[in-house]
Amino acid sequence: MRHGADRLEVHCHGGTAAPEAVIATLTALGARPARWQEWPGSEASIVAREARATLAGACGPRAARILCRQLAGALDREMNRVALLREEGDVVAASTAVDRLLCAARVGLRLARPWRVVLAGAVNAGKSSLVNALAGHARSLVADSPGTTRDRVEVRIVLGGWEIDLVDVAGTRHDEAGAAAVERAGIARAEEARAAADLVLRVVPAGADAGHAAPPSSHELLVLSKADLAAPACAVADGAVATSALTGAGIELLGTRIVERLVPEDVSDPGLLAGAVPFTERQVAALRSCR
Repeated sequence: MRHGADRLEVHCHGGTAAPEAVIATLTALGARPARWQEWPGSEASIVAREARATLAGACGPRAARILCRQLAGALDREMNRVALLREEGDVVAASTAVDRLLCAARVGLRLARPWRVVLAGAVNAGKSSLVNALAGHARSLVADSPGTTRDRVEVRIVLGGWEIDLVDVAGTRHDEAGAAAVERAGIARAEEARAAADLVLRVVPAGADAGHAAPPSSHELLVLSKADLAAPACAVADGAVATSALTGAGIELLGTRIVERLVPEDVSDPGLLAGAVPFTERQVAALRSCR
């Protein structure tokens, strides 16, 4: 595509080999390779420059689309609208707009950092099998012997357009004192991972006792594993997701529930992330100062 007498845009396909070949040919003919910071548009607003820089590390297609809208001016236009409302003395409307932007910023500040989801539960609860089912490949080792997972095993996946780091951790025991030293160290690391997680999947095998599982905390999702081994009439706690890594039952629903818990804005206010979204601490600080 020709943008001007001395500007051409070339779209290549086929991985990295085709673009590298085109760049090598152009360079041999006298062209000068330029970093993306030098691309047209570098003279745009501060927000546009921040969007361009953040876009390079966008975590998933949803994050990239949100950042592209900010690069195209969505946040600049909304900030200008807020400034105009303040000049006109409409403090209520301006405050409402700022509050809405700050709500969107919760997700905006995570556009370049994956969500972190930890699978926790007792040994042999089926955590590793669930990680493999969600990832679509055998990332974690699975065995009948308890305590197979000793250290954190991570895999990055995309659910609903969002990048998510799934973390498989060592299972807990009722008789932790009887565990080997290396397993106790793994259990300690599991607790650290849970504390730092955006969401914890508390994995409990489906069965007669699953209906009496303790209610999940605000940052937990109760997941019933091995549903294929449970009786058809086994109890399912409210809000829990029954799954089977063997048959695949409930895995798609689990993925949906994970995204709903991580990004509840998509359910409670679907339009919130479709427009202006602050995505840097500088922008959030400016909004708070404005409020």
